[in-house]
Amino acid sequence: PMSERDKKILVLIALLVMVGTLGIWFPKAKAAWQTTEIQLEKQEKELARSTRIVNRRATVEERYDALRSEMPVFPEGKSVDTYWLPIMDNIARTNGVNIAQRSIGKEENLGDVTELTIECRDWEGTLDSLVWFIYDLETRKEAMMDIRAITIKPNAKKPGTLQGTFTLNCAYMRQAAE
Repeated sequence: PMSERDKKILVLIALLVMVGTLGIWFPKAKAAWQTTEIQLEKQEKELARSTRIVNRRATVEERYDALRSEMPVFPEGKSVDTYWLPIMDNIARTNGVNIAQRSIGKEENLGDVTELTIECRDWEGTLDSLVWFIYDLETRKEAMMDIRAITIKPNAKKPGTLQGTFTLNCAYMRQAAE
């Protein structure tokens, strides 16, 4: 038989243990809850983004088909640098950009599309000539070219001119050899 006093002490100890356990457990549970809420928000945003992409599929396919019909096509295995280099050189010459050093990179297959990288390690020209050069490259009808990286600095030897480097990517398709 327990005395009334012992029962009260036992209840008090049980309450203290319970409060202590809650004091340890509650902050951990709160942090886990907050982490879960953040993850849920991220997943909801990703789902909304994916849904927008799926909903735009028809539009993207139409744009791809239109661009695909304009893209140059070369036979499988044929060297394409003899096609791209003269175009780049003619555009540079027409716009007053001097390209001193260039090198051909390797072809990269990206699904139906193949890309060839041309590294120009030394060019010079005025700001106007550079702008028109890039515009002509990227809007050329018989070719799909894109400047992916460019460095520009003033030419210390020729005031009023710029110099630098750029990377030109040329997109085309390959047709299986018959």
